[in-house]
Amino acid sequence: MELDKYLQMLKSSLKEKKDEVIKSLNTEYERLLKNRLNELEEVKRKILKELS
Repeated sequence: MELDKYLQMLKSSLKEKKDEVIKSLNTEYERLLKNRLNELEEVKRKILKELS
């Protein structure tokens, strides 16, 4: 039965770590997307300026 408790704790800990990693990845991905969007907006602005 001790082994079951240990395995349950391990499973719980791994789930917490997995959730932390996913959250961190999502945050980083969102940051990269925002940066890319800003870059594209800047390109758009320059093109529109040249066209006018």
